[in-house]
Amino acid sequence: MSASDDHLDQLLEFPCEFTFRVVAKHRDDLSEWCQHKVEQALGRPVDRVQLQPSRAGAYSAVRVVATVHEPAEVRRAYGALGALEGLKMLL
Repeated sequence: MSASDDHLDQLLEFPCEFTFRVVAKHRDDLSEWCQHKVEQALGRPVDRVQLQPSRAGAYSAVRVVATVHEPAEVRRAYGALGALEGLKMLL
């Protein structure tokens, strides 16, 4: 999908609060890693981060909530999060 094909600017009204959700193999620094990558992509702090480990503890879900000002910021953050080793889902 190209930058012009994703229609984020038609689906969302910018600026808006956006939740990035990462599901990956558990690691001790997972929430900090995700927070850092989104902050780096946006160039500013995120609003909040939530970690939810799986029952067995093998995987964790991280929600990173941030205010985004344009579709390019969403794409940059997803690109950065996609580099996570052990990534299972990126929503």
